[in-house]
Amino acid sequence: MAETNADVLAHAKVSSWFLGPRAENFSVLKELFNHVLDDQARARKKIYTDDPEFITNDMKNLSTYKEGLATLDFHLKELSDNLSATSVPFWSPRYNGHMNMDTAIPGIIGYMSAMMYNPNNVATEASPYTTKLEREVGVDLCKMLGYNVYENLGPPIAWGHITCGGSVANLEAIWAIRNLKFYPLSLKLAMEEGAPLHFLAHATPAFEVLTCRGTTEKFRGEKKKFTDLSTWELLNLTPDTVLDIPTRLDKEYSISPAFLQSALRDYLAQTVGKDYLEKKFNIKPGKFFLSATKHYSWPKGGAITGIGSANFVDVAVDEDARMNIEDFEAHLDECIAGEDEGRYTPVFGAVAIIGSTEHGACDPLEDMLKVRTRFQERGLSFAIHSDAAWGGYFASFVGDIDKFIPSKPLYLVPAMTLSPHTDAQLSVLGLSDSITIDPHKSGYINYPSGGLCYRDGRMRYLVTWTSPIVFHEGDALESMGVYGVEGSKPGASAAATWLTHKTIGFQENGYKRLLGEAVFTCTKLYCYWATMTRDEDDFLVVPLIQLPSERRPAKGIEPADPEDSEDRKKRIEAEKERIREKILGASTEDLVKDKESWAFLAKLGGDLMINAFACNFKVDGKPNTDVGEANYLNQRLFQRLSISAMRDLKDKNPPIILTSSVFGEKAYGKCLSTYKTRLQLDDGVSPAHGDLRFLVNVTMSPWPADSDFLGGLVQSFRDIAEEEVQRCVRRNRLTADVHGFIMQGGLTDDDEDAPIYLTHMPMFHKANHRWQVIVKATFPPEVRALYRDLRAKNPDKFYTAANTAPEFLDKLLSDAAGTEWRMDEGVPMDGAEPLARFMLSSVQVIVKESMSFSGLDQTYPDRMPFYLYGSRAEIHIDHVLKTAPNAFINSDRVGLDVTPELTDEQLGKGVIAVLDTVVEKSLQPLTLKGKEQEVILDSPGLSLVKGKEHRVSIYESYEDFKSGNAKLASGTITLQENVFADWAMTNMDGADAH
Repeated sequence: MAETNADVLAHAKVSSWFLGPRAENFSVLKELFNHVLDDQARARKKIYTDDPEFITNDMKNLSTYKEGLATLDFHLKELSDNLSATSVPFWSPRYNGHMNMDTAIPGIIGYMSAMMYNPNNVATEASPYTTKLEREVGVDLCKMLGYNVYENLGPPIAWGHITCGGSVANLEAIWAIRNLKFYPLSLKLAMEEGAPLHFLAHATPAFEVLTCRGTTEKFRGEKKKFTDLSTWELLNLTPDTVLDIPTRLDKEYSISPAFLQSALRDYLAQTVGKDYLEKKFNIKPGKFFLSATKHYSWPKGGAITGIGSANFVDVAVDEDARMNIEDFEAHLDECIAGEDEGRYTPVFGAVAIIGSTEHGACDPLEDMLKVRTRFQERGLSFAIHSDAAWGGYFASFVGDIDKFIPSKPLYLVPAMTLSPHTDAQLSVLGLSDSITIDPHKSGYINYPSGGLCYRDGRMRYLVTWTSPIVFHEGDALESMGVYGVEGSKPGASAAATWLTHKTIGFQENGYKRLLGEAVFTCTKLYCYWATMTRDEDDFLVVPLIQLPSERRPAKGIEPADPEDSEDRKKRIEAEKERIREKILGASTEDLVKDKESWAFLAKLGGDLMINAFACNFKVDGKPNTDVGEANYLNQRLFQRLSISAMRDLKDKNPPIILTSSVFGEKAYGKCLSTYKTRLQLDDGVSPAHGDLRFLVNVTMSPWPADSDFLGGLVQSFRDIAEEEVQRCVRRNRLTADVHGFIMQGGLTDDDEDAPIYLTHMPMFHKANHRWQVIVKATFPPEVRALYRDLRAKNPDKFYTAANTAPEFLDKLLSDAAGTEWRMDEGVPMDGAEPLARFMLSSVQVIVKESMSFSGLDQTYPDRMPFYLYGSRAEIHIDHVLKTAPNAFINSDRVGLDVTPELTDEQLGKGVIAVLDTVVEKSLQPLTLKGKEQEVILDSPGLSLVKGKEHRVSIYESYEDFKSGNAKLASGTITLQENVFADWAMTNMDGADAH
């Protein structure tokens, strides 16, 4: 292409910012670093020129000096060799895992440059220049996010600073918002008689403030004397009103900032703690509201600040994993239900996630701001924080560009714009009270570089902490280190961010160009995931974000066709075919020229450069409906397409690197149930319960959009997925098989006809054996006699029965008389001769419970339950398997002493015996020994050994036990025979079974 082509020049500029997947720009870095090293040497030599050299040539010739350098050289090579061999190749376009990519050259050289001077931005005396750079970075971030930084435009004036990461920025935001909420209460205490500000209560003119309602259009200008405000009104003064109080006290009453700080110190939440203020004013603990897609740092911050993680309340999400605004309003309604303000719940704040970690979803910030205004009219106010750790730099997109007109054709990669929804949320970021933004994420800057910006810079004074050793007179305007959570922090991070901002810039061909190219690549990957599955395939790939043809009509409008109509399926398939032909089948140049297809592409995919998708499979053409098995498939794919250990890069060499997470059923609600239906895990009528594992690709690289390269990555994924689907089929295809049973009872001395019970040896992960079965069987007399004799001679051994020829379990149970069986000592090896071959004359099923995922509990029971069955002459137990992983544990001829005594009828049907002394949930997974995974039955807390007595409660059913219904009986149970236990086979991967 001609050099004059503007798009060639634009992409070439992007290419100049990175070292390159194949080290294409390493000569540039070497040249730059040589310059930095030369400057470092000059800096040391040009100051204190009269000082002598302290490391002399004679010293360098000594053996110990040379030995020290040799040691360094040896271990440096060890370090560098291991790093190069085992580090995750973030620089490769094959890496699509976490929010990481090749860091920008200016970030690398900027960090290296400053690092050698080791500035500490805790104080200006330790970092005069890098502190200045951090202030400039803060201004950059504030401007990009839509905050005002110009004093001539009037207040509020924004302020921002660097943190070590988004988690610390979120923690600081929680801290600041907490202190903001309690500040009016502290001021009220400081104005009481005898307190330092008591004179303000009687000042003329009276100190008045805008009420919460007074900041809205409906009640514009409503004011009250500060001393006349109720506790609830004090708690709900708006952030602007609270932050303006110190300024107003200085201007209107000449109360200096220094005196105000001193006067309030003993009353602030910082000093007395929030619990003191809540108790003093008799208020309920406050809450934060944020969507279920929240980062884990939010509840963690709640724990650290004393608010409590439980008070960070999940708001439901919609089908795009964005906050459900109706549910948000419902939560706020609950906070102010009734007429008694004393029973209301304060709201500290609401958090809008601008680019969720696992799906890139943007919460509806625009609607959240409108909701806050409506509730301010009702007297409820709170801060709004935007967690834009991932999405912040996408604010560089906001402008007047037509969102559906593409750039001119570009060599390799065009730049895409964002969806109207995403653009709308980014456009109102500047109305948030505070914003988290991470330069080390979508800013392409090396760790550690997080950031926090305040719409009103005065908010930072709420989290100011000074020390005489690091803060001196005159530092207030210069120092960055006195604000926030951190003390010492590297000035190198500020230098790296500053230089990257100066190099890339926020203009049209800066961050917007870079991120736009990555958005294009990510959207093309979405197209591959959305169209990969065809009717004839045995595997299904379904992105979380629906195609336009899949979306339901707007709320309140009935769909034109039933959900499962053939017409709708045809529309979806036609849209997929359009994507295959017009987008994936076209060259990049042709795609950009095709304005209709480009406009269609802009409507596809998620909000911010992340694709969440999950896989399912078919067995003999029928979709799998077991969520556990879908989780197995997605976990297997993650294991093969990720790097989590040092040897993985060499041993696995994944062709594309992804990451994985889990949709929690409670947190994702309707969003997840809809997604399961689309994955064909249920039919939309009978819900498939359980959390769902899914895969994630975060595409930050601008390089791999070429159809051949990107298509090759996707084909590699498909090849691996097909292999893993075959494993799933082996686990889940029902086939005839050999079924083993532990033999129990039949040993009563005075009853040669005492029945023998058989407990099926189950497997959680093999469809043929995914059943817990207990039967009563009638054996031939000679086999019964042999069995009784062997048990008498070998009381420590177990005996098993199994069908000799493969058969379906249901057939065995319904037609045992037509099947040949064998008896063995223990579990026989392949080819071993049986102790006996025989036919059973009858089989009576006592227990038959599915062990498929849908039939299992999500948590282990409080106490350990067993099936209890037999007769009063012989009573047997078998561990209830309702949670995986677990152990198959049973014993026969137990001693039972309960009141009231159980009848033969109850024992014949089977009941549930719960060992009150064995707290199963605290023991799982059970203690195992050796490669054979032998269950340690005498481990503390378990004690399932011969002669051991346990307190026991008897229930009619497992459901009665779980529900806490009345017991049938209680007393003790004693293990009188040895206990059989298996872990390895019960939990083994059914794809490996034979």
